[in-house]
Amino acid sequence: MGPTGLSRTVVAVAVALAGLGGCQSDYRSSSALVASQELAGEYPEAADTAAKALAAAGTDSVSRVIYLLEAGRTAQIAGRIEDSTRYYDTAFEAVLPYLDTEPEARVTEAITTTLVNQTVSEYRGTVTDRIMLNTLQAINRLRLGQPDQARIELNRARAWQQDAVEKAQEEIERSERALSEKAEDEGVPEESLEVPAALRDAYSGLGDLEAYADWRNPFTSWLRGIFLIANASDVGDLGNARFDLREVVAMNPDASPLVDPDLESLELNRFTPSTWVVFMSGLAPRLEEFRLDIPIPVGDVNYVAAAFPVLEPVPDAPAGLRLVVGDQVVEGVLLADVDAMIAADYSRRLPVIVMQEVLSAAIKTVGTWAASQAAGDSGGLVNLAGIIYQAVTTAADLRTWRTLPKFIYAARTSTPPSGTISVRTSDDRLLGTVRVQPSEHNLVVATLPGPAAPQAGIESIRLAPGEPSPPLPPEVDPGSTVPSPSERNPAE
Repeated sequence: MGPTGLSRTVVAVAVALAGLGGCQSDYRSSSALVASQELAGEYPEAADTAAKALAAAGTDSVSRVIYLLEAGRTAQIAGRIEDSTRYYDTAFEAVLPYLDTEPEARVTEAITTTLVNQTVSEYRGTVTDRIMLNTLQAINRLRLGQPDQARIELNRARAWQQDAVEKAQEEIERSERALSEKAEDEGVPEESLEVPAALRDAYSGLGDLEAYADWRNPFTSWLRGIFLIANASDVGDLGNARFDLREVVAMNPDASPLVDPDLESLELNRFTPSTWVVFMSGLAPRLEEFRLDIPIPVGDVNYVAAAFPVLEPVPDAPAGLRLVVGDQVVEGVLLADVDAMIAADYSRRLPVIVMQEVLSAAIKTVGTWAASQAAGDSGGLVNLAGIIYQAVTTAADLRTWRTLPKFIYAARTSTPPSGTISVRTSDDRLLGTVRVQPSEHNLVVATLPGPAAPQAGIESIRLAPGEPSPPLPPEVDPGSTVPSPSERNPAE
């Protein structure tokens, strides 16, 4: 091929590859807008944006699952429970084949994506995504008065966790072995495939990752435990509730004040109507691209450029949970640090991510150098084509479920005869004064994505079996006051 033909090839390469970044660009634009709307408290607008992005992506999109997760969560925050349930159901159907049947990571895909980048791979949800998907869907089912379906969702969430412990690490190791063999075939030094210190340091400030090893999720275990207390059909349910709540304390000892009263009730087999309150605060971390030169000698080049995903926390989440029930104040606990949960998941998969990206960069560089040598006088044009190819295809996969909460707080109180509970942050910002069903087990869910949001989303759910509770909209009372320390009595 002569210089003119190569020039046409360069143009064709540039045009063809420009589309590779389009899908990720669309996702980043829509997810950034959704996050900004959530932080501003524009919950219906965020739900509309996420739904439109899902529709625009189409049913064949490799990113369809992440669009479904965002659409489900934004609809849930906006109170569009039926829409949220539908989106979550569709997402679950898409990832269900990977529960017990399909491998967690496709080894062949780990190899083939090195030719372009990981953004062209199908997004199937992380283990954390899948556990939270079914856990949040359980809340939807409870809100719709469907306790039997809620039980199924909580069992599915637990099944994802058990499946990950049994299978995910093995799949990660299989991918590592396959990528190592590919690197050896390509002449890429093994030491170049190690996680760079600068990249590992980027994950070090995201909480106690060890607490969430083996994909532990104390929120899921706790929700299943209290659900079984309220909906026990036999002693087996109560035994499972005891196991789940003990598991929460094993994962998070600081949750003892929340869990101990229920464990005591289980031991005594004596229960009184209780109300549990969940506060979902802030937004989960986003992924940003981290570019790094990796020392790999290729021709006259000693380094190749690679791009990696790095978690960036969303700052300033409202902190803490406090309940005011008559003249009593109940302090909540931090039940789950979702940032740390997500970071622990990523850190487990980080070696494979790094190996894919480094190998991808090396293969492209080797290919460009070899082609330029073979082209002789036209080597400059080949180099140009190679530079365009690398520039367009060197990109980290930045897809992540951004509308998950950053922190999950929880508190417990005896259900007050008045049916009124004031829900606040630790610094006494009023999230809402909500009415619950007297003499019943209740679940209250409050959501505030950011401190700038003018109002929290809050809903009261009847947790015990029975007919769906009639709608009880929260009563926001900016004038309510908190008892002074001398007026506070320990809650039951």
